[in-house]
Amino acid sequence: MTPEERDRLTAVETRVETIQIWLKSIDHKLDELVAAANMGRGAWWIIMKIGGLLVVCGAGIAWLVDKLWK
Repeated sequence: MTPEERDRLTAVETRVETIQIWLKSIDHKLDELVAAANMGRGAWWIIMKIGGLLVVCGAGIAWLVDKLWK
C-alpha cells in the first residue's frame, strides 16, 4: 500500500466515523420523535373516547327531557 493510498484510506475512515456519529444522533432524535408521536396518539384516542362519552350522555339527557316534558 502506497502512502497516498494509506492517506486516502485514513480520510475515508475518518469520514465514515463522522457519518456513524451523525447517524446515531439522527437515530436518537428519531426515537424521541416516535415516542412523542405515540404519546400524542394516546392523548388523541383518550380525547375521542371522552368526546364520544359526552355525546352519548348529551343524547341520553336530550331523550329524557323530550320524554318527560311531553
